[in-house]
Parts: sequence; structure tokens; C-alpha cells
Amino acid sequence: MKIENVRACVFTGAGTTMQIAEEFCRATGIPYEVADITPQKRAVPAFAPGDLAVFAVPSYGGRVPAPAAEKLRRCVGEGVPAVLIVSYGNRAVDDTFLEMADVLGEGGFVPVALGSFVAHHSLMTNVAEGRPDADDLAAVRAFAAQVVEKLARADSAEAARVASIPGSRPYRTFGGVVFKPEADADECTTCGLCVRFCPTGAITFDDTTATDVDRCISCFRCVAVCPAGARTIGGGEALTAAREAFAQKCAVRQEPWTCL
Repeated sequence: MKIENVRACVFTGAGTTMQIAEEFCRATGIPYEVADITPQKRAVPAFAPGDLAVFAVPSYGGRVPAPAAEKLRRCVGEGVPAVLIVSYGNRAVDDTFLEMADVLGEGGFVPVALGSFVAHHSLMTNVAEGRPDADDLAAVRAFAAQVVEKLARADSAEAARVASIPGSRPYRTFGGVVFKPEADADECTTCGLCVRFCPTGAITFDDTTATDVDRCISCFRCVAVCPAGARTIGGGEALTAAREAFAQKCAVRQEPWTCL
């Protein structure tokens, strides 16, 4: 089958998921567009015959982040081949692929390839530092080449469908994390970037230093985009202890995994 365009939808917190998705798209050698669907008010792109859809999300507690799943449900692509990419902080992806496939299946997409890649953990920042590294990105490029080759040999997306999707139902329960972003009012310039990029509307223009902890999913996009460094991850000694325990649990380096 002929692929004319690569169209990617990316949900990204600290930015590493976007890095992986863009590396994949470039490596296909096909004209591409990448949409950052993280901001709450950002629309999803339209898909058409001839497209290869790429969906990339981070795994949060072994699940698709809730606002990302909501955006993916708005995507429609009957018979459009889809590559599912999951980034994770060196622990596991659990049911993330299965949940993605289920949600995208509702919109008619056909999963033709899966790829998981380790990225610097956005909360436990002492884990998977520097990843994706050069070896990870080389694996992303190799994965892209394999996908292009597979689709060139296939008569249709259905003929290229992956045989199985890892995961289990019901999906793993994930109740979020207690650590939330905090803002320093003396450093905040009220530029509003945190408001515009927040995926859940947990920050408003009325008070850019406040965070609605009930809405916040701890993606820390606000921390990543703040040009003044006014936003940080709160938690103090409890966060330090959690990071140390998590680093011990995830000390063994995990490598990229792909399925075609």
C-alpha cells in the first residue's frame, strides 16, 4: 500500500514523547505533520486515505493518560494504518498499548506496529536520565524503516495488522500520584504558557500560580514550558524518598521493544 503522508498525534508532558515521535516521523522519509494534542483546547487532526497515523503517548501508571484517551477518541480514520508509540520511565507499559488500541479501534484505525521506548521520568527525575539516548533514537529510526517496509509489502492496512496487542482487561487501576506542581509567586511572570499548555484546565488565567489538584494529572507540562522556572514539582522530603525507592526498583535498564 502507498503511504503519502505521515500524520502524528502526540500527548507529551516533559517533551520526550514528542522527541521520540518526531524522530520516528523524520525517519520514515515521507512528508509528515506532528500535532501536539496535549493542550486542553487543542483539536485533533483529520485523517484521510493514504495517511499513516502515528499516535504517541506516555504511560502513566501503565495506562493512557485520561486526557490523552479523550483526545484519541475524537480521532477518526476508517481503515487508516496506525503506529502506536508508548514512552515510559523505565518501569513498564502494562496495559497502555491495549487501551490505546481499544480507543483507536473505535475510530476505525488499524494498528500495524507497536513501539515502546524509555524516556526520562517526568516525576522521578533521577530515573532514566538522558533518555531517549543515542541508542534509543537509533532504535526509533530502525523501527520507522521496518514500518515503511512492512506497509510497502502489504495490500491493505488490514493485511498489515499486528497479530496481538499486549495488555489485559480490565485495565490496570491507576489513581494518579500525590505529587503536584507548585508555583513561586515571586518568580511567576503571568505569561500564561502554563495555562495554555495544561491538558486538563488545572491552571487558569485568574491565578497562574495556583493548581487545581483535583484536575491535575501530574504530567508536569507546566513545569517544562515555564520560561521563568517558576513552576516546580512539590513534595519535599516525601518526594525525595519516593524517588530513591523508585530508582532502586527501576535500576535495571530497559531497552526499546517493537512489534510489527
